[in-house]
Amino acid sequence: MAVSQWQKNPDLLRKTIEFDFRDNRYLGSLVAPPKSEGPKPLVLVIHNYQGLKFFDVDVAEFMARSGYVGLAIDLYGDNVPADERLWPDDPEKVMSFNRKCFEAMVQCDHDHEFFRSLLNQWLIKGVEEECVDHRFSPAAIGYCFGGVAVLEAVRAGLNLSGVVSFHGLLQTGEDKAPEMVGIERPNLKLAPNVYNKDTVVLIENGRDDHLVSDESRVRFCKEMDDAGVPWIFHDYSGTPHGFALPPTLGPPGHLHKSSDRLSTISMLRLFKEIFPDFKQNRVEYNASGNFIPD
Repeated sequence: MAVSQWQKNPDLLRKTIEFDFRDNRYLGSLVAPPKSEGPKPLVLVIHNYQGLKFFDVDVAEFMARSGYVGLAIDLYGDNVPADERLWPDDPEKVMSFNRKCFEAMVQCDHDHEFFRSLLNQWLIKGVEEECVDHRFSPAAIGYCFGGVAVLEAVRAGLNLSGVVSFHGLLQTGEDKAPEMVGIERPNLKLAPNVYNKDTVVLIENGRDDHLVSDESRVRFCKEMDDAGVPWIFHDYSGTPHGFALPPTLGPPGHLHKSSDRLSTISMLRLFKEIFPDFKQNRVEYNASGNFIPD
């Protein structure tokens, strides 16, 4: 059963952000520190293939408790209705659930111009918020498909200080999962890469991730080097795909506590680097319920 990690902190600011984009309706969830603390840097939180759900909002709350503005964004809109993004309790519904989610994912990651434009629209909407400090370029983090998204944002040259990919694929539109659920893979619609060379890219990857091959790692490192984009790559031994997701998400959650803990600390360290003017608060547990030491 899906269970949120947090008992909601009443002092935090919460807001639903919604807009229409290319004949679809998107709703995201913003969580920010109290207004009395002043504006803070924005961190976009991007969901896995299931779409925006309670876990992503919990991550946005973790960001807010840590001293930033967390905005959990939605990349599926009405293609996967908000009440249909959790793993089904009925096994007979799993195949149709996967098909629906992967179809929405493929619509994004096989059309790079659409994917990048939607990400940029979320960035614009987030920066417009009064609680966001506009003097600093935002950050973005993503899980699985969300990890693909943050790298695509870098290739698009979007205005980001840093991005973190948790067990995300390294090249866009190459996930084999749609074929496993019988979805026909459309032709990739590519777009020119312009890269933001001021974005620090942090990859948090499980060494046993069956979706990230050694060849993919080599290609990624060469791509970023050739583009002049600074990167950090952490490989965690004995760690599978989905290592930062809790079991409350169903089978996509393969929480590996030590790797999740270390990757959370690594992300927070990066934020201290790219947002040095802001105090980072200690939060004992992350959105997966994993203890984070001081």
